[in-house]
Amino acid sequence: MSSFAFDAKCVAVEDPDGECYLVGFADQEFDTQHYLMLQRAFEHDEQDVELGMDTFHVEWCSQENSGYGGITRFLLKPDGAEVTFDAEASEALGGMERLSISFQLGPAEHLALQEALSHVFEGSGCLELADV
Repeated sequence: MSSFAFDAKCVAVEDPDGECYLVGFADQEFDTQHYLMLQRAFEHDEQDVELGMDTFHVEWCSQENSGYGGITRFLLKPDGAEVTFDAEASEALGGMERLSISFQLGPAEHLALQEALSHVFEGSGCLELADV
């Protein structure tokens, strides 16, 4: 099992243009080397459903490493997250099956992150919250 870990100095929770939920974890604010970006549209149309795009979108370090779904478990902890990818996503990510992200957030920021992730992963069953 291949895994990767990084410290997110920048954690973003946004809704760009009022069209989607966006959550990003990056090793630094500028000149980012490693990042994970998750997003999900507020609404999905018929075409989204037909194309399998009516779920969350994942991007790992570049648009070349992106797609819909692919996460089987996202464990949110007070000081980080553990992400487990399904077999197809893992293969697309060069064999990475697990990603560990550490971060430091205040209580209000962590609550905003938790709320945004609940929207991103709605209906997927993969978001788990660690006991504090």
